[in-house]
Amino acid sequence: MLFLKGQRVALLAFDRELAELQAGSRSAFFNAIAVTPEPIWPPAPFEEPALEWAAKNLAHDPEGEGWYGWAILANEGERAPPRLIGIAALIGRPDDVGDVEMAFGLLPDFRGRGFASDTVRTLAAWAFANGVRRLIVHLDAEDQSTAQLLTRSGFTDTGEFEYPGVARWALSAGA
Repeated sequence: MLFLKGQRVALLAFDRELAELQAGSRSAFFNAIAVTPEPIWPPAPFEEPALEWAAKNLAHDPEGEGWYGWAILANEGERAPPRLIGIAALIGRPDDVGDVEMAFGLLPDFRGRGFASDTVRTLAAWAFANGVRRLIVHLDAEDQSTAQLLTRSGFTDTGEFEYPGVARWALSAGA
């Protein structure tokens, strides 16, 4: 089991079993990671096809733990039990030049509280330690909140728009 600890979050990598549970039986997924079920799940931008994608890829790449999804757990102190607050993902293994896309989403109650920044920093550190040369994030070009978060995390707007209305941000290793 691959587990990363940030300042305010803990990240649990999906292995094949967890990815299959999340795609197929949410209650079994929540039980497997010992958290209270969330009525709103999964958080945007993740949808059912993304959950199925992770399960499918881990079935084909069983050693790919960490490359297809992470559960984000809140760490709000010793007296509060861990709470599942979101999902983060590296969209597969790095390509030939070492690029990999990253995505993340939090439940609405946990946005704007520093959990996303901690998730991005923690996951970026793991990705760079595992051979990634550049992380790419695509976001709605009007999403100023996420753009500010990415700027604080060292990402820069590449000025490239691969899709209409979608900005491309990047962070290089060693930046």
